[in-house]
Amino acid sequence: MKLHNSYKKKNRFFFLSVISYCIASYSYADDFFDPNLLSLKSGIDPNSIDLTRFEKSNAIPEGKYNVTIFVNKKNIGNFDISFIKKDNDEVSPEFTKPTLQEMGVNFSATEALQKITDVESITDLSRLIPDSSVSAELSKLRVNISIPQIYMNNRANGYVPESMLENGIPAILFSYNLNGSRSRSDSYYGDKTNRDNVFFSLNGGANLGPWRLRSNYRYYYSNSTGRQNYTNKNSRFSNTYITRAINALRSEVVIGENSTGNNIFDSIPFKGIKFFSNEQMLPSSLRGFSPEINGIAQSNAQITIKQNGNLVYQTYVAPGPFSIRDLYPTGSSGDLQVNIREEDGSERTFTYPYSSLPVMLRAGGMKYEVTAGEYNGNLTRASKRAKFILGSLIYGLPYDTTLYGGSLFSKDYFSGVIGTGISLGYFGALSIDMTHASASFLSGDKKEGQSFRIKYSKSLTSTGTNVDLTALRYSTRHFFSFSDFNNNNYELREGVAPWLGLRQRSSFRTAISQSFGIYGSMYLSGSKTDYWDSNTETTQLSTGYNNSFKGINYNINYSIDYRKSNNSNDWPKNHQVSLNINVPFSLFTNEENIRNMSSSYYISKDSQGRYSQQLGLHGSILDNNLSYSLSHSLGNHDQDTNSSINVNYNTTKGNISGGYSHSTNSSSTNASINGGAVIHSGGVTLSRTLGNSIILVEAPDADGTLLSNGSGKIDMFGYAISSNANAYSKNMIGLNVNSLPNDVTLPKTSKNVYPTKGAVVKAKFPTRVGMQAIMSLTYKDNVIPFGAVATLVRNETDSDNDSFPEENTGIVGDNSLLYMSGLPNSGRLHIQWGSSVSSSCYVFFSNLQNIKITDDNPIKRMALNCQ
Repeated sequence: MKLHNSYKKKNRFFFLSVISYCIASYSYADDFFDPNLLSLKSGIDPNSIDLTRFEKSNAIPEGKYNVTIFVNKKNIGNFDISFIKKDNDEVSPEFTKPTLQEMGVNFSATEALQKITDVESITDLSRLIPDSSVSAELSKLRVNISIPQIYMNNRANGYVPESMLENGIPAILFSYNLNGSRSRSDSYYGDKTNRDNVFFSLNGGANLGPWRLRSNYRYYYSNSTGRQNYTNKNSRFSNTYITRAINALRSEVVIGENSTGNNIFDSIPFKGIKFFSNEQMLPSSLRGFSPEINGIAQSNAQITIKQNGNLVYQTYVAPGPFSIRDLYPTGSSGDLQVNIREEDGSERTFTYPYSSLPVMLRAGGMKYEVTAGEYNGNLTRASKRAKFILGSLIYGLPYDTTLYGGSLFSKDYFSGVIGTGISLGYFGALSIDMTHASASFLSGDKKEGQSFRIKYSKSLTSTGTNVDLTALRYSTRHFFSFSDFNNNNYELREGVAPWLGLRQRSSFRTAISQSFGIYGSMYLSGSKTDYWDSNTETTQLSTGYNNSFKGINYNINYSIDYRKSNNSNDWPKNHQVSLNINVPFSLFTNEENIRNMSSSYYISKDSQGRYSQQLGLHGSILDNNLSYSLSHSLGNHDQDTNSSINVNYNTTKGNISGGYSHSTNSSSTNASINGGAVIHSGGVTLSRTLGNSIILVEAPDADGTLLSNGSGKIDMFGYAISSNANAYSKNMIGLNVNSLPNDVTLPKTSKNVYPTKGAVVKAKFPTRVGMQAIMSLTYKDNVIPFGAVATLVRNETDSDNDSFPEENTGIVGDNSLLYMSGLPNSGRLHIQWGSSVSSSCYVFFSNLQNIKITDDNPIKRMALNCQ
């Protein structure tokens, strides 16, 4: 009995051991999807169905995908990556040496990496780089790569390898601005004066490889009849030059008309050649300005801006405060002379002084410039046009210190600068320099003097304080700048402010702002300049307070504008205080046609006791593309009551605006149009005003599709322009799939481009043109297996057809439903669910254009049999 029980226990132990071993062994087996679970009806052998691609989580079918690469959790950009099957049947991304170099891998870090060739396929990164890993998230079109930092190049944020930079395509490009006005005014004596004014500007040139040709053209026409009769006409080309970048040296060479830099010497317009370092070529994190012009117009006013005597900008503004932010880049070549011409003919002129911030570089950083040419200023009717050579150097030293200096040599002139910039840490940045100059004149006089300059800048985020720039300069009596030397004893050109021809004795400039959070913000900007051998002084001051109360915005401003002439105070001091209130209608309603409207009230008083009040209504329609404003103003001291209307229409091809105003004694009409154009191998493409570097997007047959950044729209020829790209940086450009035509789909919706300065880079998006359809499929009166792959079979005539840029495939889903896009009117699909020939069939379709669709759902639906 005991023996029998012992035998039973041994058998039981053996049986449990076998079961435990089987369970343990099964627990280490791969997951398996049994095709029998699909409950297929007769007609298809479940064992013929290949579902191995779905057996693993996040499994990836073979093919090429445009994915976003993250290296050590940092977005590197979008790449076209092939996913291939390795020996172990696992599908993994395939890399090459150039691709990994773009991602920052240091191929000199190990001996194994050094042996890799440019054409070698890399599918197992962990074999080459210890402790590295690669994972893919196909649902997010994302690949995550983890690489120990020791195997990565030590690159600054924003670094772009030189091999990725694109010089772009050959092209002719330009931006244009055409505006004009016609006005009528009646004087107190009954005389009538009619004025016509036209301004046209063209900025552009041509690109060929790394070479850029640029030039600016200005045309100005003014005619007055009546009490004053005159005609003024002027046209000229300026700033015509050829330039190219030398990426290896992070430098640029310019030949022609240009201006020297203004970090060390005052900027000098010249004709000649300039070789200088370009800070844009540094990574964005290592980079150390077109100014913003603000003012107040009493009526529909004409704003003109000159620089070095050249008219560079003209526009028209509605009554009230204005801000000009689209001034064409000026190259930091001199203070701006701003003229405000009111509707009644009265004018106000002021200069806008702007300077670069204190000269500061990181330790080891260097900026340099070498220029040879002749002076090319245009303030006076003639000048010496002296030839010169200029050299300057800025170098970053340890302990947050920068040293800079330079020399300028000419036949009868010499000047030298030495200075230093110091970071004061919490207290901002300060630079101090001295310039010594010696000038010999035809009279035999020799003048020597010095100019001393201090600049200060501070931004304190924690307290909301920002000192944009405070600059103080003093020059001794016998100091002559190179511009003073060339313009000495020459008559100023007509229209140039008289104080611009004088030699500065001292000048002070500042711009300070302070934020108080929910309690608003204050700002202060001002400048004061006086001159040698003249009692002329120019003083400007503007201070104000901004805030809002329950959505109602208001601004209080006080300004001083004072010009003291050489002989008398015939430029009276003007004090002006103003209050501006804006009430958005969105505070009262969410009605779509009303919430984009607002009303404004503006009142000002000047030192002559004149009051001016203005009530306005503003709004926008057509997706904010069309904006309008109505205003009515009145004042005391016999000021005319004035009513005006202004409209502005923004399109992806440019901007159109116009205005009309009327008062008792005057009326005026103005209109303007501006935009850009690029002439390239594919034709002419219109756009908004062009920036420095631009992207030409090509998407055949995608007429009307918007760019994802909203800056352009594909035209009927398949092109659009993104007009403001960042040079030497990554620019992601994409198409808005929601605006695609119903018969167009995109295999790829975004691309990364890296333009050089001034480049026209083409970003081509292949389009899949054809119909979209959802097919309900059957095979021998049964459903098609889930996971079967459908492939559009091309005809021989389709081999070179751009409508089929790549293989067109789809996957059969539940209930044998298949979605396909890019289908021709008639054709056939190959359906494959196994590895054998018998595990496939063909679907024939025709006359898709006869199947009705709706605007809400452009996808055709049909039931088809697979044969």
